[in-house]
Amino acid sequence: MKLSEFWRYTILKSLFKDDESEEKTYFVLTLFTGLLGGVVAVLIHSITKKLIDFFGTGQAFEMKSWIFGGLCILISGFITTRFFPSTAGSGIPGVRIALAVFHGKISFLATLMKFFVSILSLSSGMSLGREGPTVSITAGIGSSLGEFFSLSKKRIKALVAVGTAGGLAASFHTPISAVVFTLEEVVGDLNAKMLGSIIISSVIASITAQFLTGHNSTFTELSYTLNDPIELVIYLALGVCASLAGVFWVKTVLKFRGMNKNVFKGHKLSSMLFAFTIMGLFSYIHPAVLGGGHDTIENALLSLILDWKTLAIVFVLKFSATALCFSTGVSGGIFLPTLLIGAMLGSLVGTVGGHIFPESTSSLGAYALVGMGAYFVAVIRAPFTSILMVFELTRNYNIILPLMIANAVSYFISNRLHVGSIYESISEQDGIHLPKKEDHEVLHSIVVEDAMVTNVTCLNADQEIEKAYEISKEHDYSGFPVIKNNKLVGMISTNELRSQYAKGDGAKKVKEVCETQIVSVYPDESLLLAFHKLNKYQVSRLPVVSRLNHQRLVGLVTAENIVSNFGYHIKEEEDEQKIEDEDIDLSSEEEKLKPSNESKD
Repeated sequence: MKLSEFWRYTILKSLFKDDESEEKTYFVLTLFTGLLGGVVAVLIHSITKKLIDFFGTGQAFEMKSWIFGGLCILISGFITTRFFPSTAGSGIPGVRIALAVFHGKISFLATLMKFFVSILSLSSGMSLGREGPTVSITAGIGSSLGEFFSLSKKRIKALVAVGTAGGLAASFHTPISAVVFTLEEVVGDLNAKMLGSIIISSVIASITAQFLTGHNSTFTELSYTLNDPIELVIYLALGVCASLAGVFWVKTVLKFRGMNKNVFKGHKLSSMLFAFTIMGLFSYIHPAVLGGGHDTIENALLSLILDWKTLAIVFVLKFSATALCFSTGVSGGIFLPTLLIGAMLGSLVGTVGGHIFPESTSSLGAYALVGMGAYFVAVIRAPFTSILMVFELTRNYNIILPLMIANAVSYFISNRLHVGSIYESISEQDGIHLPKKEDHEVLHSIVVEDAMVTNVTCLNADQEIEKAYEISKEHDYSGFPVIKNNKLVGMISTNELRSQYAKGDGAKKVKEVCETQIVSVYPDESLLLAFHKLNKYQVSRLPVVSRLNHQRLVGLVTAENIVSNFGYHIKEEEDEQKIEDEDIDLSSEEEKLKPSNESKD
């Protein structure tokens, strides 16, 4: 017995008293993943803060700042570019790829190196946050635990989502928005069955982080009010500005990434060192450009930054620096920098609004708060997360209407100007196609009734095998429903009929050899469920039965029917929404995608 297997068996035996139930193991690992998520988040924050304070990479660079920061980028960049490319960037797209392609499997060694590389890059003063890497690391922890205890692929994927929520909740002390972000952006399904375990992990991680740090919230609890309904016009304008700025930032990142390939000829380490040099120079203009920007956001929320010139300088510097740093692939996230850019933008719009409506506007802190959410949703494209995160970060629920208005406007406009979040855009640029929310929504919206065949060839249960076999040769089907007195009593495959006939059992009745344990679907169920059943039970066709009587056959659905109708509706929706700009011969495309009248395997 290998050492790892020995420890696994020993732990399971001590925990469950020989009951190695996967469900119980999964529950315990959910708790443990949440606990480790809190510990990892605190470690990253504490270590990077101490290094930044000691070497001065959080203020205008001195000689030791240049030396230490340069070494951090050199070492972390070398590890990322030469040995562990998965440690690049925020890590969130990598988590999504792991879920979609690798069944949630994330290398433990890569996770460990992500922890080390992230501490180095974040300590250098680069304009990036710790939240993305923390999420990536804790997701990797969940995956590694699931693999170590030999859980099923489904459970491993669930533990990745559990780790994701725990890491974000511990980083921001925002358990609710961590749950929503995990479902909305990472899993891609707000109705995921793993919701319970994600909530548990998120709460445990947040409590653990609060216990270790002694802080209950990321920012000071604040109270804002809506002074005058006319302010809603200013907040609406803020939503428009945030959408334009957010889309422009995403396009800037993509432009910088293209320039890095052209200018540095694919030498990523050189682009990282160049970005660090620019950061050092920017620090002489204003030190708020360095790091994630927590203290600057706090000052903006407290209305301590009133000079519009300072607001404009920090906005431009942070906007440019974050785009430049993130485009190089340095390990770091964009949550906190994005919130800072939004806070500066909100304060600027609030300043302009104050000049136009001096008697009606609130404090600049209120506009900074709303700007954070509106800009965040334009970049990340997670509208529910955006609203909940701003609430939890500040513990302020009095400004919900302005926040929802600005977020809705920002989300609506940004979606029309640029399709996809920053994560999806970067992956697309690299030739990686992450699953989108629409992939789930379309299959959920199309039901079995839309794809099933109603003209079904059935076999009588009392027919002899020989006669049934002769009927099967007339049709190119892989199986048939078996009917008795107009009631569905079983299913039989063509191969089974052929086998029985070859053995000389042609005189047997079909009911004697058919499969009576029937896997069926209802007409109003989604095609996604039908596809799942076809795959799970390894069958080629599913009988469609009435909800009023499960023995009444109303149709038949196959994988071919589902794919045919799925493609047809995709094309139909794209045409209605005018997503494609290219000239397409719709008539010929639709002809290819129309479902056939017969179901053939």
